[in-house]
Amino acid sequence: MPRSSRSKRVREQVYISTAERSGALYAGLIGNKLTQAGAEVVWPGSLEEGDAPVGFAAGIGGAWEALVRMKRIEREVRRLKPDVFLAVAWSEPNTILGLRLRDMKGMRRVFFAPPQLWAWGRFRATLLRKGYDALLCLYPRQVAFLGSLGLPARFTGNPLVEHLKQYPDKKTKAPKDSRVIALLAGSRPSEQSRHRTLLEGFRDAWRRLYPKDRAIWLFLTEGEARNANLLLDTQDKAIGGKARYRALSDADLAVVASGTACLETALLGTPQVVFYSLPRLEVALIRTLARVKRFALPNVILAEDAVPELLNPSVVDLVEEAESAIEKPERSREIAIRLRKELTP
Repeated sequence: MPRSSRSKRVREQVYISTAERSGALYAGLIGNKLTQAGAEVVWPGSLEEGDAPVGFAAGIGGAWEALVRMKRIEREVRRLKPDVFLAVAWSEPNTILGLRLRDMKGMRRVFFAPPQLWAWGRFRATLLRKGYDALLCLYPRQVAFLGSLGLPARFTGNPLVEHLKQYPDKKTKAPKDSRVIALLAGSRPSEQSRHRTLLEGFRDAWRRLYPKDRAIWLFLTEGEARNANLLLDTQDKAIGGKARYRALSDADLAVVASGTACLETALLGTPQVVFYSLPRLEVALIRTLARVKRFALPNVILAEDAVPELLNPSVVDLVEEAESAIEKPERSREIAIRLRKELTP
């Protein structure tokens, strides 16, 4: 496609770059809005369902795969010459791509959900300043911090707020004979594998205490839920795709691996316990390098201990926090209202 064809386009072309599941969620919501606004959205299907690694060791192990994907994206962007290169999450690779593509005159480079410099890695500020024309942040406090570093940051709202408002809170104050406990092991297959044993232990311990309660496992896709149903305890049920939001909204409690899911849970007003498991060496490195004490997104956004969060918990730890959280539904509704207000521009 010749460079001059950019000016001949009837619609503005936006190329979306992401290769992790949380990024794909946001990219899908943004892409729908852009399409409704008349833009032409380019989003390679082969890159939608990537499993971006979490942790230092996993990051090193997945470096080659990330490099291959980055080269594919760069080649396609240079071929298509879009009007806008929209990076969504996928922090390190998209930071590098912004730098490599800055020679493409007339193409705006925008980063949605940029790297969390407030947590660690402030040295990346210079890279972002050179690589991107605008940074669109998920919450206001991030804008203030990035602005203090001289970066072109803006808050345009979190698309999850509007996306989830169609799922009103159905929970009632009247006691129920059987409560629903939602279990979310993470969006990435590597997280699900690592957290499944812990959540199964929690489910068994909870069932001994509350035999009438039932567990549901929630997954990002319907395919994952179908596969999980083949392996789960006969008393459990797996739900995936859009139906997971209704199930999560109706649940009495959720035990959630840290990530976008814990923010979704909080916005739906469901009581939750947030957890994450990592090797001890990586935990030590994180505590050395990170500048923040909290890791659950509701706590980070509100700058307080809004929901309980546990790093490398035991089954006993999860049960104790869950028993406390399930008794405070009004607290969860209050947190949901505050988050919606905080995340709306």
